[in-house]
Amino acid sequence: MKKLMTAHSFQCPACGAPLIPRGSASIISCPYCHTSVVVPEELRQVSGAASWSTLVFDNFTSNENNWLVGSYPSKYFATLNQVIAEGRYRWEADVSLASTITTAWLGGYQVSDFHLIANGKHINGSRAGSSWGVVFRIQDNHNFYWFHLTDSQNFAVSRQKEGQWLNVVDWTRTNVIKPNGVNQVEVIGRERHFIFLINGQMVSEVEDDHFKQGLVGLAIEAYTPGEKIVFDFMDLILRAP
Repeated sequence: MKKLMTAHSFQCPACGAPLIPRGSASIISCPYCHTSVVVPEELRQVSGAASWSTLVFDNFTSNENNWLVGSYPSKYFATLNQVIAEGRYRWEADVSLASTITTAWLGGYQVSDFHLIANGKHINGSRAGSSWGVVFRIQDNHNFYWFHLTDSQNFAVSRQKEGQWLNVVDWTRTNVIKPNGVNQVEVIGRERHFIFLINGQMVSEVEDDHFKQGLVGLAIEAYTPGEKIVFDFMDLILRAP
């Protein structure tokens, strides 16, 4: 029997009942058939990370965390406006060049092990023409990881090192992404191991040891020159041990 897993539960291999792990316990007893069940390692990490201390909860009712706001046109974006108002961090851009990314960092929190969650929504632009997500283990503008999704129900994880890009997880289609809806992206990092979730569903896990610690933040990426794109970020949560 296949074990179906979300961020919070998996199926008992004996009776199929949903099981919810607690903390980092490696074995739990099924309350329905009383079978002793080994908890998948990735679920132990997810459950354990949920109990870490919350360093930041930002619902963008103000700019107390000093996010980047204002107008920043460049050769990549003919216009780029970022505004925090009414519980939204809105990014509006007119795209000049394809495959262009822009970021905003949360200052003051250098973390190694971390649990990062953000909710966002694609407001304007073609479903496949741009993406949004979170950046983490940020060293500087040319060194960080990038977990992002499109409204065409695809996601990817990339690493930029010394300005060179490499896909850690290639573009992958998943129906857990809600087109035209609010989506949640989530990363749990423990040393070199990363777990990626969308809307509470684990979509990938990898190991990569290029950056040991760093800042976290938000980002959008554009793929279609001439297109106007708009994204709203609703909130961001950062936890750490």
